[in-house]
Amino acid sequence: MLNGHRKYLFLVVLTVLTLTAFSIVPMPQLITYERANVVSKSVYWRGFGESGMLLDADASFVKIDPATQYLHVCHQFEDVGSCQQYRILHSEGPLAVVRHLL
Repeated sequence: MLNGHRKYLFLVVLTVLTLTAFSIVPMPQLITYERANVVSKSVYWRGFGESGMLLDADASFVKIDPATQYLHVCHQFEDVGSCQQYRILHSEGPLAVVRHLL
C-alpha cells in the first residue's frame, strides 16, 4: 500500500512542477506583422528579459511594445537607430506556432 501512495505523490508533484513551468516560461507566439504593405508571419518568443527573438530574423533583439502593438526589430544593441518598426496585425498562441512549424 505504501508503494501506491508513493506513485500518487510522485504524480501530484510532477503535475505541480509541470504547471509551474508552464506558468513561468514564456510561450512562443505566431505573430503576423506588416511594414510598407508587406505582410509576414513569424514565431516570436519573448524570453526571460525585456527583449525576445524572432525565429527567422537575423537581429540582436526583438521587442513588442504592448501599448502601441509595434514590433521593434533591432540589429545592434548600442544603436537605437538600427531598429525597424513593424505593425502587429495578429497574434496567436502556442498551438498556432506548432501548426506553422509543421
